[in-house]
Amino acid sequence: MKYKLNTLNYNEEDASLLLNQLLKDRGIKNPAEWLFPKKEMENSPLMMKNMGKALDILDQTLKIPDSNILVVVDADLDGYSSGAIIYFLLQHLSYKQEINYVLHPGKEHGLVLKDIPEDTDLIIVPDASSSEKNLHMELLKKGKKIIILDHHEIDNNDMDYGTYENNIAIVNSMVDYENPALSGAGVALKFAMGYYHLKGKPFPMILYALAACGIVADVMDMSYLENKYIVDTGVKYIDEHLFLKAMIDKAHYNMEDPVSTIKDIGWVIGPNINAVIRLGTMEQKHIIFRALVNPDKLIFSTKRGGDMEEIPLYQEAVRICDNAKKRQTTAVNKGMSIVENNLTETNHNSIIYIDKEQELSFELSGLIANKLLSKYNKPTLLLKEYINDKGIKEYRGSVRSKSVEGADNFKEIINGITGVEYAQGHASAFGIAINEELFKEFKVHLNDIVDKLDFSNNFYKVDSIADFKQVNIENATIMARDDIWCHGVEKPICAIENIPTKKFEIMGTENQHVKIDGGKYDIVIFNAPELAKDLLMNKRYNITAIGEYDVDKSYNIGRLQFIVKDYALFPFEEEDDILTIEF
Repeated sequence: MKYKLNTLNYNEEDASLLLNQLLKDRGIKNPAEWLFPKKEMENSPLMMKNMGKALDILDQTLKIPDSNILVVVDADLDGYSSGAIIYFLLQHLSYKQEINYVLHPGKEHGLVLKDIPEDTDLIIVPDASSSEKNLHMELLKKGKKIIILDHHEIDNNDMDYGTYENNIAIVNSMVDYENPALSGAGVALKFAMGYYHLKGKPFPMILYALAACGIVADVMDMSYLENKYIVDTGVKYIDEHLFLKAMIDKAHYNMEDPVSTIKDIGWVIGPNINAVIRLGTMEQKHIIFRALVNPDKLIFSTKRGGDMEEIPLYQEAVRICDNAKKRQTTAVNKGMSIVENNLTETNHNSIIYIDKEQELSFELSGLIANKLLSKYNKPTLLLKEYINDKGIKEYRGSVRSKSVEGADNFKEIINGITGVEYAQGHASAFGIAINEELFKEFKVHLNDIVDKLDFSNNFYKVDSIADFKQVNIENATIMARDDIWCHGVEKPICAIENIPTKKFEIMGTENQHVKIDGGKYDIVIFNAPELAKDLLMNKRYNITAIGEYDVDKSYNIGRLQFIVKDYALFPFEEEDDILTIEF
């Protein structure tokens, strides 16, 4: 484990200037403006290319009483939340039109022609389909109209629809818009704003809560002022959305009426809904989607033994989410065992597994790869056979890696390797496609690179370095806030040195967690069974730990704690009584 300061040592800086300087370090030019965004920071919907056309297509369709409108819902939280925004809008402002939606059974994205009923007049696709011109043309030739509300890069530049130009509108935040980091739910929100304004109707602010979920769950860059305004506003309205609020209340069951934060979207709402999208039945997925639109609607419970009991949709949805998360944990562990039992090459600094028997759940491949990476400290590629739309055989799947010295962006490394058709996503977590004919060359090339890197020696750029006894509590408390830090404005990573294992507590059903008493704060190391076993056997260490400051919301509510991401053990040195200095 290696680490060095990113810029300043924020353990030693003036607390009154700390937040301002941390935000500037993260590229925020005007921290006060970003911390307290105003309505003016939100762009007009009409600034988006083709938005006017899209609004006109919907308006003309809604003037035809017996027209049929279909919303195609994409298979992730951004897709569900953007679809819910559009479905809410149509329910609210349509007259006698038939309004329907379609969900994908797996992790498919975009249009699936067999899912489009013949009598559909208008198809609205939020969060997908910008690059599916061939499918658009098939539908346009059948007399359909199409509205795309997307944020993904457009793969081709051929956007000429000829005689059908007036029947399709592609609104995409990546095209000539000031905020290319707006997610699908953000684009859907803009569309809804535009149409409510067009009809002179008051805008339902609860739609901001759905948009915030999509933006945060899709890990969009929050340094953009518009994103920050939408999310800040949305968080305020989460409490008015029964389903979203119920998930947060359940996660913080020991707190009375917990205040919703950005962190709750990423750590509670996102994982709960995505678990159902990955593993739920179609009936369960429909319940989740409908709970996003009409959470208080009554339905009959699907719980075993709950026949004929009417309950609100949101209560049923929360129960389904809870069960799906448990099934997901079991399935990920099973998938990990399958990979481990079938690994044939272990002498390289990578794990490459092709699921030829289709034993792994494709939807869980990223989660399984994460666990393998954590256990073996090796970049992990989980792949399956695929034939692309040109008939070329590929291996596609998920890649997970981590930042080490000499390789802080694994996606860039992968993109330059023989046979890679694409590597898309984040620096250390992304999807990949590899030409099957060039796969052997790819493996040789990849292993030649990774075998020269030390993945067992993690490298961190930190914002604070402090001795165990010299932690600046006031500064640490600022760095612990969970209402500020988000993607693009990352939470401070810190190092604490010389932590003595004198006063500690072993936690967890299997004695796998360690909590060390630091006087005015705690150091918490999750999933460290070997360390816990040593401590219970009276072995003692000094620890240097890398992690994040946080506030305990589970046991000692409100207490400052340091959540450890990585640590190194050193010989134990007897210390004087614990002294934590407050500045």
